[in-house]
Amino acid sequence: MCDNILRRTEKLAERLRERRADAFVAIADEGANWESLFYLSGFRGTSGALVVYSDGEGELYLDGRYSAQGKEQSPHRICGIKEGAVKDAAEELKRRGVEKILCEEEKTFHRTWEELLSLSGAQAEDGGEIIRELRRKKDDGEIRAIKKAAAIGAKAFIDTLAQSGAGMREKEFEALLNYNICAAGGAPGFDMIVASGVRSVMPHGRAGDKPMERGEWVTVDFGARWNGYFCDITRNFSIGEPGPEARALHSLIAKAHGEAAAMLRAGVSGMAAHEKAAGIFRAAGKEEYFTHSLGHSFGLEIHEAPCLSPRRNDSLRDGDVVTVEPGLYIPGFGGMRLEDDYLITRDGAERLTADLPQEFFRFDF
Repeated sequence: MCDNILRRTEKLAERLRERRADAFVAIADEGANWESLFYLSGFRGTSGALVVYSDGEGELYLDGRYSAQGKEQSPHRICGIKEGAVKDAAEELKRRGVEKILCEEEKTFHRTWEELLSLSGAQAEDGGEIIRELRRKKDDGEIRAIKKAAAIGAKAFIDTLAQSGAGMREKEFEALLNYNICAAGGAPGFDMIVASGVRSVMPHGRAGDKPMERGEWVTVDFGARWNGYFCDITRNFSIGEPGPEARALHSLIAKAHGEAAAMLRAGVSGMAAHEKAAGIFRAAGKEEYFTHSLGHSFGLEIHEAPCLSPRRNDSLRDGDVVTVEPGLYIPGFGGMRLEDDYLITRDGAERLTADLPQEFFRFDF
């Protein structure tokens, strides 16, 4: 892990030199922007400040809650806080004569930057695009973390189905799945979607008090997290024998998923991948019910670049990790989605969530 961190900070230092900047500052404020701090330092806490200088040196400012944790997790020099992370970092920037820093304008509170610049005397420019580019290409450690999260998620989903029953409320299913994710060694990834019966027509239908009844199907969009990284999976299961219309809908979505995923590789546009799935739905007379983009990238955050969207012509690159999640949502009938995660390579794509079959699960509870 430490070797990966040092490689990241060296790449960041190269970008600083290209921009003629003296330092990059990343600040986490009680959880806000912990992702960038973690990515560049290895420290997984809620508060701290990291300064990376153009020569590659890194200083991590942590209070007494986190000093021991920082020494364990980060290869950077740990600086104990005297007056506050921002004040102490600003004092050191001023002492070194730093004139220009890069930061992430969208990730940290405006008042924090005002304080840092006022105290340090430095000027700031937005360097958010540098971090987005660095985080886009997943390294081997990140891929292992996503695969581990996916394996945990797959086990937890199968275990939860075995422990569920007709009449269970959607909220109960959500709670049980999150428990099983934790029991398998992970953490819940994001606000889960559990939508049964006619509620499945809502692509983002949060779990409610509705009981899951025999004869219905349930769409579950969930994630597990391991070492900071997500998986993002959607599966469908029926309670009892699904009707022929439901089976046909799932088969059509699975076909769109498979054909879109088969064309993924470096150089293919996200727009083209979306169009492949949309074309299959169009041929079946159902394109109007495909109401969202085919997929998105993720990692430490659940939505990152690039996108597989008809509105953005992002070109896929070696090292991207993206979802493929075609879905159809038919008013008065219901909806389904089938989602898996893929690592883009020069020659194709690897399904990182392969531990969980893409079947339409059926249980007679």
